[in-house]
Amino acid sequence: MIPKLMLAVAGLLALVQGAQAQFYKGKTITMIINYPAGGPSDIEGRIVAQHLPAHIPGNPTIVIKNVGGAGGVIGANQLGEAPPNGESIGFFTLDMVAQIVGNPSIRVSYPDFVLIAGVENPLVVYMRRDTPPGIKVATDIMKTNGFKALSLNVQNSNTMNLAFMLDLLGVKFQPVPAYRGLKEVETAIMQNLGQLANTSLPGWTGSIEPTMSDIVIPLWQLAARGKDGGTPRSKALPNLPTFEEFYATVHDGKNPSGIMYEALRAEADPQLAMFRTALMPPKSPAEAVAVMRSAFIELWRDADFIRDYSNVVKSEPILVTGEEGQQILAAVGKIRPQIRTFITDYSNRLVQ
Repeated sequence: MIPKLMLAVAGLLALVQGAQAQFYKGKTITMIINYPAGGPSDIEGRIVAQHLPAHIPGNPTIVIKNVGGAGGVIGANQLGEAPPNGESIGFFTLDMVAQIVGNPSIRVSYPDFVLIAGVENPLVVYMRRDTPPGIKVATDIMKTNGFKALSLNVQNSNTMNLAFMLDLLGVKFQPVPAYRGLKEVETAIMQNLGQLANTSLPGWTGSIEPTMSDIVIPLWQLAARGKDGGTPRSKALPNLPTFEEFYATVHDGKNPSGIMYEALRAEADPQLAMFRTALMPPKSPAEAVAVMRSAFIELWRDADFIRDYSNVVKSEPILVTGEEGQQILAAVGKIRPQIRTFITDYSNRLVQ
């Protein structure tokens, strides 16, 4: 009986795989990247697009469409309003703050997207070494008397993460939330239009560290929480202190606390847990979703993909499965009202 059952199961799997192959055979998938070409999101997305078709039954073609602007919101809107036919996917850096504060520019709620995979990533905060009075070690930031902190738009996680951390530390700074993408921020730091910024892991290891290490110094990382609720260093950056470690160093061993720290973690945790997200439009067909989720799992078993990705990021990517990521997205809509209000009020004050 067992051999017959195994044959039956194998036959069913073959039929399912055959149907899946027909779904994407001869089709072209548009991958929207919600930041401009040349930035960290774009670099990673293009590596994914290069290797992913081999893991999708039917071997469809993937074309890249960069849609930058509004901290990624414009690209997210385009994907959210694309036909839910399985032929559009996004490789995004989602703006969690915009969702939390109810940015009116968002036309599709992020928890409504179908998440097919995510990539965990820490952030790196870095600063020009020549910022007065001179930054020889990270703790010298506490000796500064005002500098420009460059970031994306105001209601954006990149901006809010940075401002929350600097305010918690108690340093004087001028926020400049004026850039479309992190590559533009990097260029502005190089030109000394500002002195401090934060970036994704690929932005740091793949661009800033190899080209600007004589100009800037890494200060700390903001990393995803551990499963026990702790704040360990990312395995990708084992030698760089976390924000919590840095805070304790300059504040007599104390840990950051209070509503501002709660707000930081409330908006940062979902993003750090899956800094890059692969998504499909709401109500995408279950068959296409199953194919894509399976394809990303297989992609992470592809030695060539891991090699190419690691060559850029300098660390193996940490996969978040579609099912895990969907739960993280759902939690964004459940943040306590007082934290949501605090984040909204804080973001409004940044532009005053």
